[in-house]
Amino acid sequence: MGRVNISLANGQLGGTIQTNDGITGLVVTGVSESGGYTIGTPILVTSMADVATAGITETNNPFAIKQLQEFYDEAGTGAQLYVLLTPATMTIAQIASDRTADAAKALLDFAAGKIKVLGLLSDDLAIAAAGGTISVTGALNDDVYTAAANMAVLAQAYFVAEKPFRAIIGGTSYNGVPGSLTDETDGTTNNRTAILIGDTNITYSSASACVGLLLGVVSSIPVQRKISRVRTGALTNINAYAGSATVEATGTDMEVIARKGYITFTTYPNVSGYFFSGDPMCTATTDDYCMLARGRVIDKAHILAYTTFVQEVDDEVPVNADGTLDSGFCKWLEQQIVNQVNNTMTANKEISNVNCFIDPAQNILSTNQLNVVLKITPVGYATDIEISLGFQQ
Repeated sequence: MGRVNISLANGQLGGTIQTNDGITGLVVTGVSESGGYTIGTPILVTSMADVATAGITETNNPFAIKQLQEFYDEAGTGAQLYVLLTPATMTIAQIASDRTADAAKALLDFAAGKIKVLGLLSDDLAIAAAGGTISVTGALNDDVYTAAANMAVLAQAYFVAEKPFRAIIGGTSYNGVPGSLTDETDGTTNNRTAILIGDTNITYSSASACVGLLLGVVSSIPVQRKISRVRTGALTNINAYAGSATVEATGTDMEVIARKGYITFTTYPNVSGYFFSGDPMCTATTDDYCMLARGRVIDKAHILAYTTFVQEVDDEVPVNADGTLDSGFCKWLEQQIVNQVNNTMTANKEISNVNCFIDPAQNILSTNQLNVVLKITPVGYATDIEISLGFQQ
């Protein structure tokens, strides 16, 4: 008896790769808790209930709890946050060092490449109480500048390992003199690190910064979105400070801070609430990745490109008689990454366009190396809006 057999083909549509863009990490000064959290232990939490379950309490770790609560105020329950508390004997420079096994590096390794933005914050008062020295140079704890330099080294190492991330360092012990700040837009090239100046509450300390709040914003927005986007709405905090002074009392100081390449607070006339002033990294404004948003976009494209092309490693490649690549194969492979980026990023308006070119003239028989040029066109930002307003007859 005759029959018809039908089988379903699979793997034909090129499923979208998931990159978990909003996953962040936080390394912050704290203490071990009796019967609870042990200092230096990396954990993953998704809510303040998870924080409590991990044994981190407001009684013993008020500094850390403030950051964690502000993260979830912005990000909402369910957001994934990797957390590690470090002792007060560890400076922010040591936290950021690629040689420190129980700080930023430990958390990054625990997360195995999932952390896309890492926040670092030291409790300068606790460090001083533990016998450490806090020296203010350039209007900040000078260890902050060292930490930024250290983080550039650490971030580069993880970039090479195909685990790219961006970092936010709390600009602690700000002394209220913005003119003394090091200008991060002049002569610096650290486009993977940003420094945040400003806090939401100085009841505990006027020497801190609201890194948890900023990470919460990052966790809740797509990669191309600036943390300073006004349409997103005001931040959840009801107060804002730069050092010991309220934002309202600082006059033009916040503008000076922002102009020198730091993330800080700003307000707008006739608009209620506080906003971040921008998302600059510690690099010149001519750098392609001078903004956190641009960095997050290229990091996502990096992961997509790696995940797509790693499938081609040591695969057979059709070549012509002279050893050059078959042009049809080049077009096919180009389309694989273009489709992946378009489906994952262009369709979600995270970028404007993507283009890939594989030169068929390259002789792969001689080199065993396949060279690919992948170019992303980012979205633009209406940062400065000039309006000509008048009557018409």
